[in-house]
Amino acid sequence: MSGERDTVVLPCAGAGSRLGLPIAKELVPVGAGRVALDHALDLLAPHAHRLRLVAVLGEGREATARHLTARCAGLGLPLAFCSQDDGLAESTGAVLSTAAWWGAATAVLLPDQVLARPAPRAVGDLLDLVHAGHRAAFLTSAQSDPDRLAVDGCLRLETTADHRLPVVADFADKPGPEQAQAQRFNAVWFAYAFARGHGPAFLDVLHRVTLRRPLPDTGLAPLLGAPALDVGEFTDLGTWPNLAATITGSTS
Repeated sequence: MSGERDTVVLPCAGAGSRLGLPIAKELVPVGAGRVALDHALDLLAPHAHRLRLVAVLGEGREATARHLTARCAGLGLPLAFCSQDDGLAESTGAVLSTAAWWGAATAVLLPDQVLARPAPRAVGDLLDLVHAGHRAAFLTSAQSDPDRLAVDGCLRLETTADHRLPVVADFADKPGPEQAQAQRFNAVWFAYAFARGHGPAFLDVLHRVTLRRPLPDTGLAPLLGAPALDVGEFTDLGTWPNLAATITGSTS
């Protein structure tokens, strides 16, 4: 590995319209002195010496910027802020807006997803897969509930004879219940990483799938074969039931 730091992109520009909160959803309290965003930062803490963080912020995110600045200073984690291009929607658009900051390996975490159990090596292991020669890799959670698969970023993972880890054989974003069952998806993604040279093709496909746009002639090829590391159950705090359950669990 070179002396260049790997990049982690944290998209925080979304409006969080599903919750209708008066504050940014990444700043929702989830315990004594903690907000949702702290869960993502905890995953970066063990690897701060090899990372730089690029946070994509939207209008009115000054409080998020202050929280990130304080936490990253304490972690010794270099931090930069980036605006999301007006013509690039969704979290994939946020990542595309940071292309100038991509490292030899770049990981993407979402600020409102919380793992059920600690995974201090997860981000480092994910980036190491890219440095080992994989063009992309995912952190995933096994999932069989068709209702969850229907509304999440889901994958079909398959084990092949020449791979130690399962690899991506299919991918969809919020496919709906019928397609989720027909395609036999068996996991949802928590985070992903990609090599710098593969980033444009990889993000182009992710972005097209997210926005329901036609795929390029190569289809899902830039995603297929990417290895997956299972990190166990996680909660998406983007809905009231999940948010309430997380707050209740953190205070019980």
